[in-house]
Amino acid sequence: MTSSVEDQSSIRLRELVARGFRLMPPVRDADGELMALIYVRPHGDIVDVVELRGEDDVRAARVSQEHGLTAANTTRAQWHTAGEACEVLDQVLALPDRLIVARA
Repeated sequence: MTSSVEDQSSIRLRELVARGFRLMPPVRDADGELMALIYVRPHGDIVDVVELRGEDDVRAARVSQEHGLTAANTTRAQWHTAGEACEVLDQVLALPDRLIVARA
């Protein structure tokens, strides 16, 4: 039997896919154990990335395509967050198509 939190995460992941996110090939360690699931959504010159390592270890970022697709590399991200699955997924689902970024 699955927990309510897992069910809620699954619902949000389906919403990501409905909004154009694609599941990349799973990240596995040398023994074949699942380490992470990564969802990406390119649009325009930006890419939204969601990296799930566990129910309480999820990272997300919005980066320009020229800076790569890793949520772990947040130094050049327009936006990023980390935390529990439902919390992070809700933030990603609430993102507008474009962020207004002030450049200094």
